[in-house]
Amino acid sequence: MSLAIKRQISELTALPESTSIVPQIPTHRLYKRIRRNACKSSGALTSILGYVNLLEDASSNEALQILLKITDSMHFDESEFPVAIRKLVEHFQREPESAVRVKILSLFADLAIETGIDGQQLIDEVIKLLKVEKSAKVISQGLIVLEKIGKSFTPSVAYINQMVFFAKVKLFSPSHNVQRHAILLLGVFVLISDAEKESLELIGKYTDSPDARVRAQAFRSMLTLGDRGVQLPASLYPRACASLTDDYECVRREALNMVFELGVRHPEEMIKVQDSEQEVRLIDDAFGKVCSAICDLSMNIRTLAAELLGGMTMVSDEFLHQTLDKKLMSNMRKKRSLHERSAAHFASGEWSSGKKWADDAPKEVISADSVSLMASGACGALVQGLEDEFLEVRTASVNSMCKLALKNPLFAVTSLDFLVDMFNDEIEEVRLRAIYSLTAISRHIILREDQLETMLSSLEDYSVEVREGLHLMLGACKVSTKACLTLVVSKVLDVLLKYPEDRLSTFGCMQRVGQKHPEICMSVTPHLLTDHPFFDNAERDVEDPAYVCVLIMLFNAAQHLPAMLSLFPETIIKHYAYLRDTMPNFVPRLAVSGDTKELNLVGSTGSRQFLETLLSNIQRAYSAPQARQALLKAAQDDLDRLAEIDPAFSGTANFTSVFFGAQLQMEQLQLATTGQSIKAPIKECLLQLIKKCLMLQNLFSNLTTDDQLLVKQMCLRASALNLVLIVKDRSQSALGPCQLLLHIASDTSSFLQENTLLVADTFTSAILTKLASVGDPKPGRVYREILPIVQTAAPVVIPQINTNIKMCKARIIEPTETSYSAENVIKVTAGLIAAVPFVAELENLQQSQRQDLRLKVKYPDQNVHIIVPRKRDLKKVMTEQGESESQWRLRTKVLLSHGVWTEASTVEITICLSVKPNNELELCKPVKVHFAPKPVKRGL
Repeated sequence: MSLAIKRQISELTALPESTSIVPQIPTHRLYKRIRRNACKSSGALTSILGYVNLLEDASSNEALQILLKITDSMHFDESEFPVAIRKLVEHFQREPESAVRVKILSLFADLAIETGIDGQQLIDEVIKLLKVEKSAKVISQGLIVLEKIGKSFTPSVAYINQMVFFAKVKLFSPSHNVQRHAILLLGVFVLISDAEKESLELIGKYTDSPDARVRAQAFRSMLTLGDRGVQLPASLYPRACASLTDDYECVRREALNMVFELGVRHPEEMIKVQDSEQEVRLIDDAFGKVCSAICDLSMNIRTLAAELLGGMTMVSDEFLHQTLDKKLMSNMRKKRSLHERSAAHFASGEWSSGKKWADDAPKEVISADSVSLMASGACGALVQGLEDEFLEVRTASVNSMCKLALKNPLFAVTSLDFLVDMFNDEIEEVRLRAIYSLTAISRHIILREDQLETMLSSLEDYSVEVREGLHLMLGACKVSTKACLTLVVSKVLDVLLKYPEDRLSTFGCMQRVGQKHPEICMSVTPHLLTDHPFFDNAERDVEDPAYVCVLIMLFNAAQHLPAMLSLFPETIIKHYAYLRDTMPNFVPRLAVSGDTKELNLVGSTGSRQFLETLLSNIQRAYSAPQARQALLKAAQDDLDRLAEIDPAFSGTANFTSVFFGAQLQMEQLQLATTGQSIKAPIKECLLQLIKKCLMLQNLFSNLTTDDQLLVKQMCLRASALNLVLIVKDRSQSALGPCQLLLHIASDTSSFLQENTLLVADTFTSAILTKLASVGDPKPGRVYREILPIVQTAAPVVIPQINTNIKMCKARIIEPTETSYSAENVIKVTAGLIAAVPFVAELENLQQSQRQDLRLKVKYPDQNVHIIVPRKRDLKKVMTEQGESESQWRLRTKVLLSHGVWTEASTVEITICLSVKPNNELELCKPVKVHFAPKPVKRGL
C-alpha cells in the first residue's frame, strides 16, 4: 500500500510547476494513518499475498475463513494482484470443497467491483476454470461472477462474444440453475445484432422448460433485450399468452410483462381471436389478457396487472369502457349476416327433408357464448380492482384509471362515479389516491350535485391530508349549477369551524373556486354577503375566517368578471384594501380605486440589469481593497432586498450575497495571517466563514460547472486559512484541519480532472501543486508550504449571473408567533411532554437531503435539542398538475419538556439541515412559542 502511494507522489513531483496537468491529491492518503493504526491493533495483514500464501497449507474450513477476511479488507496494493490471482487460481484447481471454490469465484467479482484490477484477465481465468468444472453450484456461481465482472467495466466485443459463447454452451447443462444463469448472462451481454438473428429465438425456446425458474428467466431476459434496443417480434405473443395460466407466480409475472410490452410495441398488429376467424388489434387483445390477470389468485400478480393497465393508453374505446361494466356488451359477440349463414348452410350439404317445420331456417354455426372478442375477465376489470381486498391492488387500480382517463375524456366522465366511491375507502392512502386522481382529471369533468354530496361528506375526515386534498380537488373541479356552488361554500365553511387549523388550505380552495366560476359567483354574491337591496347591514368582522373565505372567492371571481364590483357594498371595498395588504397571495389586484398600475419586476430585464451593473461596479473596484470591501458590504444588502421582491431571482441573489459575505470574511482573515489585527475575533470570523462555505455547498442547486468550481475554490481557500490560523494560534490540534484541507484539495483536483475545460485560479493551482509535492502531509509541514501562498493570494473571481440557481429554504406555517403568545401559553407539568403541532413548507429541497432534515429546539437556558423527523412526515406538496418537484411539506409534532420554570419563557423552534456533525444550517427564522413547565401538584 505504501509503495503505491510513494509511486504516485514521485510521479507528481517529477512534473514541472508550469505544466497544465492538474496535480492529483490521492484520497486514500487521508486515511493512511487511521488504517495503519487499525491494522496494528487488530494484527491483520496489509498485503493480499500474505492472505493468499496462507491458503497453501490450510484446510477447507480455514481457507474459507481466510477468503472471508480478504473480502472484508479490500484495500491492497494493486501491484500484487497478478500474483495473487494466479495463486488463487492454483488453489481453486486443487480445492476439493465446492463451497470454497464458490467463494474464490465470488472474491474475483468483489475485486473487480471494488478495486482497479484488470477485468479482462479475470474473465479469461474464470472461463478457463469453469470449462473443466463439474459442480453445477460452482458453474452457476461462475456465471454470476462473469455478469458482475462484465458490468464493472466496458469489455471489448471479443470478450463479450467469449462470455456469450460460454453461456450458450452451458444452456445445455442438465442443471436448471446453470440454465437460468446462462440465460441471464445472455440477456445482459449478447450483442443486439446477434440477438435479433438467433439469440432471441434461442432464449425463447426455454419458455417451455420444465423448470419454472428457467421459464421465468427466459421471459425476463427477453425483456432485458427489449430494454437494450432489440426489436421484440409479435410472434412471441402467443407464447406469452400461453404462460399467463402457468402454475407458478414468477412465470405469470414475467409473461404478463411480456404481453404488456408486446402490446405497447405492436399496437396495430392484427391477430386472430381464439376459435374464430375474426381479427383484433394486438393492443386490444393484450389489454384483455392483462384485465384477466386482475382475477389472479396472487395479490402481486393482481397489483402488477392493475399497474400495467395504466400504460396501455392506445386501447380502443369499447375495450376501455368495458372495464367499468361487469356485463359483457352484446356488440362484442360475433354476429354473421343472413347471406353468410345461408352460404355456410349450403356448403354443409344439408337440405330440408320437409318432415319438420322450419328445419331449413338459418342456424348459428358458432355459438354466441363460445366466441367473444374480449375475454370475460376484462369485463369490469377495473371495478374488480377497486373492490379488491388488498390496498395495493386498489391503489394501483386508482392510479391506472387516472392515467387512462387523462388520455380519454369520455372514459374520464364514465370513471368519475367509481373514483368518487373510493372516497369512502377504509384506508387513508387509497382515499388520497382517489382524491388526487380526480384532481388530475378535473379538466375533463363537471360535478353534479349528487356527486358533490359524497365528496363533501369526506371533508370531515380526521386526516388533515385528506381534507387538504379535498380542498385542492374542489378548487380544481368545476360545478354545474348555482345550487352546487352554494353547497360547496356552506360545507367548506362548516368544516372550517370544526378544523380551524385548515385555514390556509381553505383560503386556497375558495380562491380557485372563485377563479373557475365567476358567472355563478356573481349570481350568489347578494346571498353570500347577505346584502339587502334597501337596508344597510351591520359590518362583519374582517378577522372572521368564514367571512374572509367568502371575500376571497368573490374577489377572485371579480378579477375575471369586473361587473361584480358594482354588487359590492362600500364596506366590502374597505375590507378589500385591508385583505389586499395582509394576504396578497390570496387576494388579486382589482380596479376598485381607479388605479390599476402595478410594479412588476421582470427577471429577464430589470433584475438582471441591476445584477450586471452591481457586478461590473465591483469588478472595476477590484484593484482598490477599501473600495471593493465597501461595495461588497453594500451589495449584500441590495441582493438580500432583491431576493425578497423578485422570487425569480431569489436563488441567484442569495447565492451572490452569501458568496460576497464569504469573500469579505476571507479578506479579513487573510490580513490576520500576516500578523495585522482585525476588528472581529479570529475564531468568530472562522466560524462565520465555514458556515457560509457550507451554505454555498449545500443550500443551492442548479449550479453550473463554473459555479461549482468557484464554490470548491472558495472552500479550499477557507480550509487553508483555517489551518494557517489554527497553527499560528497553537491552542488546539491542527491534525483535523490538515486532513480537511487535504480532503478538499483532493476533491477539487478530481473535479478539475473530470472537467478539463475548466481552468483553476492561481491560488488553487499553487495549493494543489504544493500539496501534491508533500511526501508526508503533517500539519507543520503543510503549514510551512502553504503560508506564503495564503498570505499573497489574490481576491476571488466574481461569479457569473446564473438565473437557474435555486436556494433551499423553509417557511413555518404552524405554530405562529400569535398562536402561542403570552396570552396563550403552553402549560405542562415539569418533566412531562407537551406536543406542539408543527407544519412547514420547504422549497428546492433535494431528494438526497431528506435524511439531513432536522428540527432545532432552543430553550431559554441555551440548551439545544436536535430532533430527527420521521420520514413519513415529509411529503411532496400536491398541486393540480400532480406532485410538486421542488416543494415539500413537513407535518409533525415537536415534543417540549423541561424542569420547573418560575414564569413562562419563549422556546425557539426552527428547521435546519444537518450538513456535518454539530453543523446545522437554518432554513428559516425560528418561531417563538411561550412555554411554562409548572411544578407537580401535591395531593392532600
